Parts: sequence; structure tokens; C-alpha cells
Amino acid sequence: MFILEAKYSTNLPQVAYSAQQVKQYEGEAARMSATNLSQLMHRAGQALFSLFDHELVTAQRVLLLAGKGNNAGDAYVLAKLLHHAGREVCVYAVFPPEQLLGDAQQAYLSAGQSGVNIVTEQPELQNFCVIVDGVFGTGFKGQLPPLLIELFRDCKNSQAKRVSIDIPSGVNGTTSVVAQGTFAADMTMTFIALKQGTLTGSAKACCGQILYASLDVADAFEQLVKPSATLLASHSLLSQLKQRAEDSYKNSCGHVLVIGGNKGMAGAVRLAAEAALRSGAGLVSVATHPDSAASVLQGRYELMVHGIDKADELELLMDKADVMVIGPGLGQNDWAKTVFEKSLSFEGPVVVDADALNMLASSHKHYAHAVLTPHLGEAKRLLADAQDVDPLSRFTLATWLATNYKATIVLKGPGSLVADTKRININRSGCSAMASAGMGDVLSGIIGALRAQGMESFAASSLAVYIHGLAAQIAAKEGERGLLASDLFVHIRRLLG
Repeated sequence: MFILEAKYSTNLPQVAYSAQQVKQYEGEAARMSATNLSQLMHRAGQALFSLFDHELVTAQRVLLLAGKGNNAGDAYVLAKLLHHAGREVCVYAVFPPEQLLGDAQQAYLSAGQSGVNIVTEQPELQNFCVIVDGVFGTGFKGQLPPLLIELFRDCKNSQAKRVSIDIPSGVNGTTSVVAQGTFAADMTMTFIALKQGTLTGSAKACCGQILYASLDVADAFEQLVKPSATLLASHSLLSQLKQRAEDSYKNSCGHVLVIGGNKGMAGAVRLAAEAALRSGAGLVSVATHPDSAASVLQGRYELMVHGIDKADELELLMDKADVMVIGPGLGQNDWAKTVFEKSLSFEGPVVVDADALNMLASSHKHYAHAVLTPHLGEAKRLLADAQDVDPLSRFTLATWLATNYKATIVLKGPGSLVADTKRININRSGCSAMASAGMGDVLSGIIGALRAQGMESFAASSLAVYIHGLAAQIAAKEGERGLLASDLFVHIRRLLG
């Protein structure tokens, strides 16, 4: 019997693909592996069955939702296996079974002949311990019909554990776009390869815990197809950070200049500056509004804080810096605009965040060597008048920004994307506790410090995003609500140390 492999998210592969790639090449991968699509369907059903043996042992009453494609075939194979194992099984065919074709039709007929209870009207959901979604698969795009929106809402409101087969119905596995009423899974068992769209944005929440089964064709599939994105693990990311030499001194570890902290907004620039220190920068200077200087310096005397009135004063600080971080607490008044305009002349690496992103969007200018760190709202503003980009498609959005701003992009959110013109990495750390003021400021400081220590832009951004999320996960063990951005500092230091 096929054994479930890599059940837990920490063991997921480090590469991902578009849903179209999987759909197009799974048959060829099966042929190269001396198997066929029918056998893949049965292996998928067996992998799902082993999930019940390992994780859902006590679930005796199982409802499976079957559509009209191969996902339905996987559901019928699973239903037959559960029925033979003595579990109480019901399959709700949400589309007429007569629409099934090929292997899926054969799986349906076999399940019926084995005595599986198959119904065409919605049963009482409260009677089931587990609900399995086998309605739509990798080919889904567009909107869900009203019947399914209502059904999936009822599933979410039930007490049952919810499992999706390969991908939750309503999620676009390529773009990450989530249709209204998408099935909300607690666990998703995905096959052959990770689908990039399930790993970021709102889609990530719809998937719950992602489990992976290769169906014994992953090696062949990887020979056929180039990954569309990476999902780098900690060892791959940390290996890119060089160890400090024994004879290191502060000037050899990089000098970061952090610009921001308009009147009344000293906290943001202080968080970014301290994050740069905690991430290993040898020197950190702060250019801030004169009214904010004392607040930024208070209690962190390792910072070199300068209250600046004139653009010429900023130029002197820029001349000494290796890397510039601009935006935390910058604001958009005359002082902020003056500072921003002067910063455009900086020729070294720049990390752009917060209000500096908004000014960049309206200025139609570029930094020479930039990392831009927008959340979705800021990213939409950076799009300006681009009509051919769907802002809900996170991969398209990140790639467009990287190309048009000639920059590395950190598109923040669940499963943050790091993109340049040649590659995309999907971050695998983080948690909901990060919905707290100042988190983005801390991230910009980490990126700036890693750039100052010699890491190239994409690697520094990918590692910074991962460390930032992992530090939050560790800190959140004491409680997700009430986590402060500054609570991350001790963990950042340890993780990078």
C-alpha cells in the first residue's frame, strides 16, 4: 500500500509550480515512472486513506464532496477504501455523476459497486466528523456557483474537520486568487508537486496545513519542468549568510542609514534602526525630524541619531552609508518630500518602505539598487495606471513590480513573495500574531543590515523575511494577541547569531 510521505509542512519540497504545469505534465511524468493516470488516482486515494490512519484515526463518519473531474475520482477511491475499513462513508455528488469521464467515472462505478453510499442531495452536515472536498482541482479558475458557495459556508460552520484533495475548491493554484466562498480546509493533501498559488496570500489560509505526497512520480516531474518558484527552507537561506571573520570590526560589518521618523512618528524609525543593529549591522545612523531625535536615541545609545532640517545635512550622512533604509514613519509633508527627493541621489543599495513607497509611486522615479517592501495596498499604488495586471494575482503583481521598478520586491502578507526579474521565493515562516504595528519597520531594518553585510539583494530579502516570520512565531508562543514588534529583537539576534 502507498505510504503517506512528508506529512508535515516542515518537510515540504523547496520548489513549487503553477497549477498549469502540473496539469500539463503529470501524465508524462507518470509515463516516465512506468505508471499511468489511473494508477496515480489510486495512489492519491491511498495517500488520503493513510492520512485517516495517521491523523484522523477516530473519525468514523466521513462525508466526501465529489465534483465532475479527477478530484472526484480521488474522492471515490478514498470513499471505497474507507468503506472497506469499516468507516461510515457518504459521498455527496454535487454534480450529476453522469458528467464523470474516464478514470473518474470508473472510480465512481467501483465505489458504488462496493456499497458506498452516494447521494445527490445535501445530507445533514452535523452528522459527520470529517468533510473531504473533492469538487474542483488544479484546473479551477473564475467563480464558484451559488450552490457551492452556500454548501462550503455550511461546511465551515459545521464542527467537522475539513480536508481538501490537492487544492481547496475555489483556489486558483497558479495565481493565488481566491473565489468568493472558497472551501476553507484545515488540511490540504497535495500531490506530485506544490502548487504555488496555495502557498501565499488568502489562499494560504484556505489550505490550512499542507501535506504532500509525491505519488512516486515527483522525480520524473522535476526532470520535465522548471519550477516557477522556490520555497526555501532555513538551511538553504542561512547558508547564504557568511560567518564573521575573527578580525571583524564595526566598519567591516556595514553602515546602515535609516531615514524617517517625522514629527510624532519616532517609533517607526527607531524600530527599523534597532532591527538593523540586532541583525548585525556594524553601524546604524538615523536621519530623522529634529523633533524626533531625542525620542529615537532614548534608551538605545548605540544609534547615531541626527535631526535634519536641510537636504544638505542628509547628503553628508548618505556619503558615509553603505545601505539606506527609507520610509519608516516618514510621513508625506514638506519635510518628508524634501528628504525623499534628496534620497533619490543615493547610489548604493536602498530598502524602501511605508510612505517612501507611496512617494515613489507618485514620483515615477526609481532608485538604482532597491528592495521595495509593499503590502498589497502599497503594491496597488505602485501599479499606477497599469491596466493589464490583476492585483489579486500575487505572482503577476510581484513580477510586474520587479520588472518595472528594476528592483527586488518583497510583497508582504501570508507567504510573502520575494521577487526579482528572474525568480520568486515564497516565504514559509510567519503567523497571524504579526498583524501588529511596527512589524514592517522591523523587516526593513533586517533587510538593510543583511545588505550592509554583503548579501545580494534577493538572498538578503529572502533570509530577512524568513527570520522576521520565524522570530514572530517563536515570540508568539507566549500569546499571539498583544505581540509587539520589539518583542522580536531577542529572537532575531539569536537566529542570525
